Amino acid sequence: MTQFLEVAEDLEHAGLLWKPEIGDEVSARASRGLISILVDPKGMSPKELRSSYIWLPTVEQMVFQLEARQAILFHAGLEMTSSSICYKTIIQSQKGPIESHAVSLRSSVGIALRKLLTAEIAPIEVN
Repeated sequence: MTQFLEVAEDLEHAGLLWKPEIGDEVSARASRGLISILVDPKGMSPKELRSSYIWLPTVEQMVFQLEARQAILFHAGLEMTSSSICYKTIIQSQKGPIESHAVSLRSSVGIALRKLLTAEIAPIEVN
């Protein structure tokens, strides 16, 4: 979970905006190891929730974010080679193909989404 917490923070810094909803997985900013499910916002506004918690989006939530940016999840799965075992994600977008590798599927999709958020538009080839 520690690796994904770093990915979630990177997504936040890359500009992924969290619209808090009951059932979201979060980590308290004051105590990063404290992971919980948002059940009762205790009267906190969305801005207060974002300042108190780091959103830990699910794979499904991240795929929705890809689709909202007109990107397609082309591949997501386990990759085994003679030298490593990891999860690999490939997305296709207007910015070109984006590939990522990580120890979990959730982290791999998150890294690909972060790359999409921070990628420059790929140059168009003219023949």
